[in-house]
Amino acid sequence: MKTEKSVRNRNNSLGLTPLELDVMKAIWRHFPITVKDVQIAIHDSRVLAYTTVMTIMHRLFLKGFLRRSLHSRTHFYEPAVEFADVRDAAVNGMIDHFFQGSRQKFLEFLSDSGDDNGLEEIREVSSPTSLDEILL
Repeated sequence: MKTEKSVRNRNNSLGLTPLELDVMKAIWRHFPITVKDVQIAIHDSRVLAYTTVMTIMHRLFLKGFLRRSLHSRTHFYEPAVEFADVRDAAVNGMIDHFFQGSRQKFLEFLSDSGDDNGLEEIREVSSPTSLDEILL
């Protein structure tokens, strides 16, 4: 059995694309896992060619999200990053991008308490008019 080490991403970001997240969810549910097993696991939501799944998994390995080991001629993959770490990074990114880093504003938005005073401030923060002009 040969285990390969991944190369860390330059910015060590825990952000995943929707497709990468679907692949990682299949791996978090059951590992170690092969490319074919991941392809079958995500087939209901995404019909992808074997080579597409293999490419995504190889890229996740290179980014440091997966570890892989070679048994006979088959690579087996397992997560190198916990689901909670990726989830927390995504939530923190959302708070940073949409609520100026304020967890309190985020919680108020989620609770939608019906208090018009605080709600107006939340609408202001989350409205498209407050977006940076560069993004438009």
